Amino acid sequence: MHALCILSVHLAFLLVTCIRPQDRLLSRWEASWRDETKKLGDTVRYTCISGYKRKDSVTQATCTRDGWEPNPLCEGMGCGRPPPLSDGDTKTSTKQLYQHNEKVEYICQRYYVMKGGPFKTCNHGEWTGEIRCLPCTVNRDDMNRHNIRFRFSRDDKHDDEIEFMCTRGRPVGTLRMRQKCEHGVIHLPTCQ
Repeated sequence: MHALCILSVHLAFLLVTCIRPQDRLLSRWEASWRDETKKLGDTVRYTCISGYKRKDSVTQATCTRDGWEPNPLCEGMGCGRPPPLSDGDTKTSTKQLYQHNEKVEYICQRYYVMKGGPFKTCNHGEWTGEIRCLPCTVNRDDMNRHNIRFRFSRDDKHDDEIEFMCTRGRPVGTLRMRQKCEHGVIHLPTCQ
């Protein structure tokens, strides 16, 4: 009876096979075309396509009763800390490591407006997402060309109204001498 049990265990061991996985994330599977079917316990070296890494940093897949291990064979690479944002910051504290598809939300400093964003996403080891924080800026050369100056001292604040006055001449055109900074842009009145 004892020999029969051992024989059935050996037969069960021989019946488990694994075929080459149909995983689109594999770039190389180092098994010959003649030896595509592997037995329980066999191993095969493999690599993942760019942007993915082998799960648990293993270098080979192993044929098990449940199929190839590790499962999945390849996984998206994580990202380190999110990149800094000029004139902005992350909304919450950051971690050392982020998983693939994990997001981080940004905010701009006071008096700045966000263009793009507000999220950057970890995408296969790279942070993606376009975000900029824009101030309301007025160029002195542009003001000189329009023959204007600030009526009062001011801060560059988004959504603020800024009042101008003529350095010479009188206001011309349809723009008022008081303009509002919107989305980092202010339209300048003209004096002649």
